[in-house]
Amino acid sequence: MKKSERNILIAIILIAIVVYGYTQGWFNQFLPSQSTVPPPQTTTPGERQNYEQGIGTYNVRTSAHCSLDMATTYTIGTNCKVYWYKRHGTEWISVATGDNQYVTLKPEDNGYLWIVVTIPSGQNYYVDYQKILSANSPDVDMYLYTDVDGDLVKEFAFRYNVKGVAIPSSGYPVVWFYVFLLPYDTSFTGLNDLSNDTGIGGSTTTKYYDYYLAFSASKKAVAIYKVELRIGTTDETKFEFKRLEIPGIGLVDGKAFTETITTSDIRYTYTISTSFDGALYLSLMPNQQNKFWSRLTIEWHLSSGDEIQVTLIYYYFDATESGQSTSDSFYATYA
Repeated sequence: MKKSERNILIAIILIAIVVYGYTQGWFNQFLPSQSTVPPPQTTTPGERQNYEQGIGTYNVRTSAHCSLDMATTYTIGTNCKVYWYKRHGTEWISVATGDNQYVTLKPEDNGYLWIVVTIPSGQNYYVDYQKILSANSPDVDMYLYTDVDGDLVKEFAFRYNVKGVAIPSSGYPVVWFYVFLLPYDTSFTGLNDLSNDTGIGGSTTTKYYDYYLAFSASKKAVAIYKVELRIGTTDETKFEFKRLEIPGIGLVDGKAFTETITTSDIRYTYTISTSFDGALYLSLMPNQQNKFWSRLTIEWHLSSGDEIQVTLIYYYFDATESGQSTSDSFYATYA
């Protein structure tokens, strides 16, 4: 074999080895990463003007914290998930997931990003949307509780105005979004301390019944959505429901409750919300007394032989938005 032919053969073999090695990923460690976008060297006046209008590429960052203990942080992707969207009319356009990603906004995006926060299955947390709004203000200026991805499950979505984000002299502007979660009390001990009242006379008598709500531990929360009072008689002349003090709300007049008469009792229902959005998030801070005292007021008109059962029920959502309840009862007896 001639020397020139041998060189050609060696070259062909080397090329074949390189091609095969490339397809097998032998050289990946020497190639630049494709997971991040390299920042530009400088920000030009034209780019600065675009950023002021919310147009350009942004580095989106996020972190998750406990609303009841700032020293406690959570893992994005495990304890909660964060999704970045654009929104055109009613259309939601997914652009990134998680932390430290890059997204590009165009004039038709109007300078807005939408961030959706969800809780994965098996994680016992609420999205503290009120804390998220206040902590990310003024950049986050509104929220929605809606089905973003068409799975028939509503999520909290927050609108972020990137026009106020600081523009660096080089690199991409950084959009920081802070997530706050409330740990759900899976062992909520609930309602306590209602005692039988056996000393009610025959004249009109106004009685006050103190009770309290308690948690299983500090740094826990429950999302209360409804309160119900049941009076075990169908005779409305026997009593008048005056008012109920609800922890976190205060005194609520009995007339603000919806009355329902059943075959066995009269029920008074006060609906706070029908979903996570608008629920009463009652929580126990560290070193806070674990008794949320409140009072029920009823005016009695009893006669001889009357013994009426009174039941107070608090309804709350667990971390999956399924309804749970805690209750306590006592008897009001003519003496």
